Amino acid sequence: MKKIGDMMNQTDIEDMKKESIYALASQKHIQAFLKKHHLQPSIMDDYWVEFLDYNDDYHMCLDCQSLESCPKANKGMKKNLVYHDGDIVLELESCAYGKSLEKRRLLLEKFVITNMNDDLLLTDLTSLNIVKNAQSLSPNGQYALGNILKYIQEPSDKGLFLHGEMGCGKTTLLAGLMNSLAKKGKEIGFIHFPTYLIDLKASFSTGDNEYAMDKLMKVDYLLLDGIGEENVTQWSRDEILLSILSYRLLNHLPTFFTSMYGYKDLKKVYTIKKGDEIRANTIISKLKALSIEIMLDEGKMKI
Repeated sequence: MKKIGDMMNQTDIEDMKKESIYALASQKHIQAFLKKHHLQPSIMDDYWVEFLDYNDDYHMCLDCQSLESCPKANKGMKKNLVYHDGDIVLELESCAYGKSLEKRRLLLEKFVITNMNDDLLLTDLTSLNIVKNAQSLSPNGQYALGNILKYIQEPSDKGLFLHGEMGCGKTTLLAGLMNSLAKKGKEIGFIHFPTYLIDLKASFSTGDNEYAMDKLMKVDYLLLDGIGEENVTQWSRDEILLSILSYRLLNHLPTFFTSMYGYKDLKKVYTIKKGDEIRANTIISKLKALSIEIMLDEGKMKI
């Protein structure tokens, strides 16, 4: 036999449940769910906990302004009621901010080898001022942008070699191109070459495979940023740079470059000592075979 106290507690719970269901039924998002699936409010009697949980989660999301301000433990996720075969269940799915985060994560995964920061890798070409104000560019700037936009539509084996003074926008422009190619599902290598050489040399003693040359040579699209700005040695020139260029040229793998120097000046940079002209000429010949040289005007490319 049930005790009077137990019966009173059960009655209290039933009364509370009725009041709760009545309040839930007045919520527009609950009404929309019921109407969509042609359900009566009475169904909430069997799924009270699910509707309560959904309602609480809904109101937590209602005034959310960003992923950072999300009060939930599972940031970027929201609960949805799902009606299927006469049953109602709660399912988790990404909210708008969560979907954006997932999209960002999947895009960054396409940069299989990089030492650049995420913001640069996520450069959206269409958001750059240079694209919005293309008509105000110098002839060289228009030529560079034209080649980049054309490449997105019609990729080829031959990449681009952008050179110019620091701050002229060469890295950002090609970052936007790499981003566009990554969005098409291509695997990208994007490295600052001087830094890469330091990391590569350090990896010989640590056994770290993160910057293995094999990845660099075989990736779908490769951007070498800042070539000629490294500490040029016979090792960096002949065993690293020349090996990368030779492999990618032989295998028709598109390669892009930025530098402070054009082809002509790079020949001087890679002539380390007297008698090195042949090696330097080989480097330049392979660069010419791999890319189209474009000089950007200093101070005229507002990114």
